[in-house]
Amino acid sequence: MRLSGGCLGEFARGCDVLAAGGGGSAVEKVPMAQVALATQGPVEIIGLADLPADGLVMPCAYLGSPAVWTERIGTGREGLAIRRQVEAHFGQPVVAMMTTEIGGANGIGSVALAAYADLPLADADGMGRAFPGIEQVAMQVAGVQPGPSVLADDHDHVVLVQADTGDWLERLARSAVNAFGDTGASAEYVMTVEQARNSVVLGSLSKALQIGGVLAECEGAPTVQAVARVAEEFNGVCLMEGKVSAVTPGQGKSSFAANLRSTTLLDGINGDSGRCMRAEAGHEYLAILEDGEVRATTPDIITLFDVYSGETVTTDSLRYGQRVVVLALPCPPLWLEPAGLQLVGPRAFGLDLDYHPLVTR
Repeated sequence: MRLSGGCLGEFARGCDVLAAGGGGSAVEKVPMAQVALATQGPVEIIGLADLPADGLVMPCAYLGSPAVWTERIGTGREGLAIRRQVEAHFGQPVVAMMTTEIGGANGIGSVALAAYADLPLADADGMGRAFPGIEQVAMQVAGVQPGPSVLADDHDHVVLVQADTGDWLERLARSAVNAFGDTGASAEYVMTVEQARNSVVLGSLSKALQIGGVLAECEGAPTVQAVARVAEEFNGVCLMEGKVSAVTPGQGKSSFAANLRSTTLLDGINGDSGRCMRAEAGHEYLAILEDGEVRATTPDIITLFDVYSGETVTTDSLRYGQRVVVLALPCPPLWLEPAGLQLVGPRAFGLDLDYHPLVTR
């Protein structure tokens, strides 16, 4: 399968759904990917089963501030500089790039990085959604070494970071990106194809394309119907259609993964009139509660849609008076293992909650 400019819109919408309200806007990154594909040619999407077992897979992502990405949409040229440094360090060729994070801007940004690096893009990722921390990836759960990490900006400045833990990689990588002007691309958890087959979330790109395709088929239908269709197709649940009645800052912990906490109240409208839900959010939506009952929690994917536009609503753009539809989708099974929940469960983000399995009703 080849990813060309014609399907980028649907792909981006799927990435934004999987972002769970975080990850930066994929839709805003579409022009960068369009230019990259127009100048470098289409990118092949390939399954890990079709790659040589001893070849290197290079997980890549953009780091920095989503606000900066809005002003500097980038080019994807960082992909070539990163590939050269990775191959020089490991002494063997990279056979595929993989997006570290399918949710949000990194899903679509990986297309541009792969185009400039002249690499196919593996149909997989490290999260199956979006998370804020570099170490909050499937590779960490599987025991893949995080370093060395290669970071680059679009002016061919390259930094090699050696870190033996995800926490240290997080500190050092973000310091380097700050020097780049608060935006840059990185590769970490570089591994062989054989390692990747048992250490990543498979089928991520295909899923994003499928979600975007379902939303495209529902074009013109009420948002609540489109969201219900996505829930039906992907074993999720449409939790409520409501109006934002309050958004207040929360008391999150001071760590990077648990800051920016807020609490939002949603009053039901239309068919959900009389109901009230509470949404806890950080960089992504973390939990939905109704009448003291937990309806959904991280690592399951909680996404809000604007009733009028049908577009996803990020945690930092949620405002009083907005009409939204709340969707919850199941996370990849690996996150429900004890090591996965410790890394990305509710308590990892400062919530005094245990994970509650997603229940449809």
